[in-house]
Amino acid sequence: MHRFFLNPNQILDGAVTFPEGLSRQIRKVLRLDIKKDAVIVLDNSGWEYFVQLDGNKGNQVLGHIIDRQEGRAQPSVELTLCYSQTRREKIEWILQKGTELGVAKFQPFISSRSLAQSLQPNSARRDRLEAIMREASEQSQRSKLPLLEAGCDFETMLQLTQDRSLRLIAWEGTALVRMVDMETIKPLSEHDSKSIVLVVGPEGGFSSEEVELAEKYGYQQISLGNRILRTETACIAGTAILRNLSDSLFG
Repeated sequence: MHRFFLNPNQILDGAVTFPEGLSRQIRKVLRLDIKKDAVIVLDNSGWEYFVQLDGNKGNQVLGHIIDRQEGRAQPSVELTLCYSQTRREKIEWILQKGTELGVAKFQPFISSRSLAQSLQPNSARRDRLEAIMREASEQSQRSKLPLLEAGCDFETMLQLTQDRSLRLIAWEGTALVRMVDMETIKPLSEHDSKSIVLVVGPEGGFSSEEVELAEKYGYQQISLGNRILRTETACIAGTAILRNLSDSLFG
């Protein structure tokens, strides 16, 4: 059954109004019968609503809620992925695949070797990135959307994330004996609220001074293996590894 995230103000008193763009997708792309078919609607609260389509009013498809249930539970360990600003297509890949893998928050930053030095996307670009995360959330059957934080400089990013239970920075200069594994995340068992932040650098890597600064904020170096990975590959590989380890240990 097709799934759609809507704003809460589009779900009122059991009635659902789909925005024009989504209505067009329902009619023209998915070719649903707008008087017979049913879909699942989500409002980012964790609930899933089963919605019977009722037809359209102007360019908007209408429906009504016939049932609801709790959506899939969020992972027991919250994962924040911090990535260096880079080319547009790489950022889109990171957000799409990171969303599918269960990243809760994305934090872009600029470090000394970042390819892109612009902190804030324009409104159209921001809308595009949020649409990518929304569609990836629908496809992967998430019940809540990830959060895309505003871009910041490297040290500000370290300050913003220093409250996470476990803070990790992937660096190609780290010895392989420090490869991320089950022992890396076991300290999370000491925390009631479990969270991990993973920081991945730009194509040129981090400087040793930046890694030293991260360590002052409680970060520990990790290796993702004996291959030098592209930024976007390291983001997805690191996310997948940490998601698998934390889910295996804490469910």
